[in-house]
Amino acid sequence: MALGNYSFKNVNVIYGINEIQGFAEGDDVVNIDFNTDQFTMVVGAKGDATRTQTSDNSALIVVKLLQTSLSYKTLMNLYNLDRETGAGVLPLTVINKETGETFVGNNAWIVKAPTIVRGQNANAVEFTFATDFGTMIVI
Repeated sequence: MALGNYSFKNVNVIYGINEIQGFAEGDDVVNIDFNTDQFTMVVGAKGDATRTQTSDNSALIVVKLLQTSLSYKTLMNLYNLDRETGAGVLPLTVINKETGETFVGNNAWIVKAPTIVRGQNANAVEFTFATDFGTMIVI
């Protein structure tokens, strides 16, 4: 019986040259969701099946930060720069140094500014990134 270890301390998210810091609490602070199933299937009238592979490898990546995160300011500045100049398309990488699991999106951008909620307690802010071609590598 094997014993595995996991710690979020070993997960890095890098956008361009910026390592994102100040993650919110919870089990879902980084979510990677590919937009399309890799294969679709068509079944004919007599039960014959054909599967078709998609060419869509786009993905959405959601990163949840504390409202006090230093990366919040950096990401907002990059988002605003992208809105003004289109210069916000950068590589996005999510690496788990423990397992070698690595997600790479070569062309990623922030989809929209996060919803801002302020109140008595500190809140999370969610940045949603899109990438035109993402790939998951497990070494």
